[in-house]
Amino acid sequence: MDVDDESWSVNEAIKNLKNAMKENNQRASEVFSSIDANDDGKINGPELYKGLIEHIGDRLSPGQVSMIINALDTNDDNRIDLVELSAALDEEE
Repeated sequence: MDVDDESWSVNEAIKNLKNAMKENNQRASEVFSSIDANDDGKINGPELYKGLIEHIGDRLSPGQVSMIINALDTNDDNRIDLVELSAALDEEE
């Protein structure tokens, strides 16, 4: 296990994503669309990994990507949909 995972938090990633959205004047739906590479209405692990690099420049470990998905995935399908992402971005105000 990577010790860096322990000092990192899902809230930090959400905060960084919100800051990037604000700087780029983007809405959650726009961020979601840009991360959902295959346009299936769900963000999976590889899409989230690439999307976070693109939006906030963070290269996360697979464990960190899984932590984000687990934290935001309210319907237990191991993916993030727009409702889940929007809720997370709005809750972290």
